[in-house]
Amino acid sequence: MNLVIYAIPFFILALATELAWGYFRGNNTYRLADTINSLQMGTLSRLNGVLRIGIGGAVYGALTNEFTAFEMAIDDPLVWVLAFVGYDLCYYWSHRMGHEWRLFWASHVAHHQSEEYNLSTALRQTSTGYLSFIFYIPLYVLGFPPYVLITVGSLNLIYQFWVHTEHIRTLGPLEWVFITPSNHRVHHAKNPDYVDRNYGGVFILWDRLFGTFKAENPDQPCVYGTTMPLASWNPLWANAHIYVAGVKDMFRTRYFSDAIRLWFKDPGWRPRDLRDEPPHDWQAPKFNPPAAPFARAYTFVQFWISVPVSFVVLFSEWSREMTLASALLLAFGFYVQGTWLEGRVYARHLEWLRLAGTGALAWYGALVAGSWTADAAGWLSGYAAVSAICLLWAAIQRRDSLPEAPGERPALL
Repeated sequence: MNLVIYAIPFFILALATELAWGYFRGNNTYRLADTINSLQMGTLSRLNGVLRIGIGGAVYGALTNEFTAFEMAIDDPLVWVLAFVGYDLCYYWSHRMGHEWRLFWASHVAHHQSEEYNLSTALRQTSTGYLSFIFYIPLYVLGFPPYVLITVGSLNLIYQFWVHTEHIRTLGPLEWVFITPSNHRVHHAKNPDYVDRNYGGVFILWDRLFGTFKAENPDQPCVYGTTMPLASWNPLWANAHIYVAGVKDMFRTRYFSDAIRLWFKDPGWRPRDLRDEPPHDWQAPKFNPPAAPFARAYTFVQFWISVPVSFVVLFSEWSREMTLASALLLAFGFYVQGTWLEGRVYARHLEWLRLAGTGALAWYGALVAGSWTADAAGWLSGYAAVSAICLLWAAIQRRDSLPEAPGERPALL
């Protein structure tokens, strides 16, 4: 059983609690744009998870039927304990390779792009982790029941949520056994002494055993993010940019062997004739482009409207075409929200396009595809109309953007 979906309301409550606690203590660790971007990434990963689970499930099913060494009982407590520990060991190697090979870093980088460290960072997940299932194949071959592995896997992920906070410092002897906020802060830090450390999901024992452990140094505060900052609030680009850079290098290099090797080297490795990459700067200032107050408020409201809609799409029984169209429209909406938060002058035009698409899809779903009722289409059309009125008012009042710098030509990505 995948328990993550049931934990989401508690995740959101915990985020609100941490935010309130930070304000109360005068140590707020949240920024609006950074938080929304992380939550967008998490929502996209849920929408995309159906396909990812399908690929892994097909492989696991074949292995279970043909190559299982033992048949373990689902009601044996020892099987559950061994599965929980074994899953975390496999997670350690999956996570470690996510940092040591560009092929896996291209997916995992999404989780490390936030330049803040709070509970929303835990929900910043990739939408391209299609290959991660290979690290868990040994557990299926050994004969652990799929139901058990799916359950302990979701428990492993849920455990990792609470360690993404700066408000819990150290936990004494627990630091020796478990992943804690302190040693996981090290994992997310881009300080040279902290990079590529503390990979465990639940247990820090694997890092101590395999030589990748690093304790947090109180005299060396963690600086979060990646050494080559994303510098964007675009969640689609956040998922794709390492793949794009890698493919570009493949076509630019004269050495075929380097074009292949770059995917199996560390993320900073370049082909021998492409050593022109600028040096990584772990002390670069945080990405914080100015955005109009209306743009920030409008994006905040639109994001929290899109979250429940995303779950409706995820659990719908619509046709494949309607589900895909709805998911793509939501993904486009997240991209548009990013342009608002970056202060892009074309954000308003993209938003008009999104609202028109929303109205068109609503009535297509009701009148043609038969996926929705007329009432549902009416509600969606009403939402689009109210949003359009807000946009029109902001444009008339000139509150939807900040003045653009002379000669500025902001890029789409």
